[in-house]
Amino acid sequence: MGNDLIIDAHVHTYPTAAVGQQALQGMGQSGSSGTVGELLDVMAKGKISYAVLANMTPTYDMRLAALKNIPAGAPQAEREKGEKDINERVIDRMKRRNLWSCTSAGENPALVPLISIDLLQGPVDLQAEIEDKVKNHGAKGLKLHPVSNRFYPSDRGLWPAYQRAMDLRLPILFHSGEAEVAGYTQADYARPANFEPVMQSFPKLVIILAHLGKGYLEESVALARKFDNVYFDTSAILSGGEIKNGFAPGGDAVKLIRTIGVNRVLFGSDWPWFDPLPAIRQIEGLDLPGEEKRMILGRNAAKVYGLPRPDDQEKKMRKERQNA
Repeated sequence: MGNDLIIDAHVHTYPTAAVGQQALQGMGQSGSSGTVGELLDVMAKGKISYAVLANMTPTYDMRLAALKNIPAGAPQAEREKGEKDINERVIDRMKRRNLWSCTSAGENPALVPLISIDLLQGPVDLQAEIEDKVKNHGAKGLKLHPVSNRFYPSDRGLWPAYQRAMDLRLPILFHSGEAEVAGYTQADYARPANFEPVMQSFPKLVIILAHLGKGYLEESVALARKFDNVYFDTSAILSGGEIKNGFAPGGDAVKLIRTIGVNRVLFGSDWPWFDPLPAIRQIEGLDLPGEEKRMILGRNAAKVYGLPRPDDQEKKMRKERQNA
């Protein structure tokens, strides 16, 4: 099809193969462990210009595991201190993960880093973490996982983060819909309908709902009709295999994409759970005009994240040579 720009708007990376395999829990279908080196190889094979690092930290599970180490009969004061220390360690781990993502992207310009925040933080720390990672380390947005970390997106504790993200024009990528690929069963947290209060309160905040709200497609359509600042990615739902039952009435992916709006759908793979190359071919095979496929495969994400297209870079280089 001659795509001039392909952006995988939803990938995950890990510092080592062992950490990646632990996260995958045996559910990976790409043959990769999620290291940066593996990702760069896959990007080269698929001619992918950029990959958005949708990294996050499973703070809820980490905290739950640590709390079990506090003796059941511990005095109240000891328990409170123990919980406070655990909360601080978990948040510190998340911040180090954020920094690692930003550093990885700084070393590899084709990577676009997103960061996480957590309800364990107070309003000041929420906003300070966002500002630090954006202004000092190049973060381009936020990634939040309501199912993994057991929160509703409309929790008012997140309002300061949403406000700062809106002020800084940062997109927020949320997991939405079911989450069985990651091993979670509590899907209700991330139903698309749960994002409506956020969209109402922050009308200029750009939100991307991953997986097209899989399992709640009608809610995704309803949200798209009400708000023009909500986008969706195709990760784990257009993954290169057969389109799953329930993806859309009659399995009609094109109908769903057109109903939501072609300009609001971003290609994403959820690598290393899925291989982006078959997913790209599946999108290329949809009954859509070439221009609309190009929008889904890269141009929409370039607009959302403010990424230059190859022809923009070429024009810039020519201008620099002329002015030299």
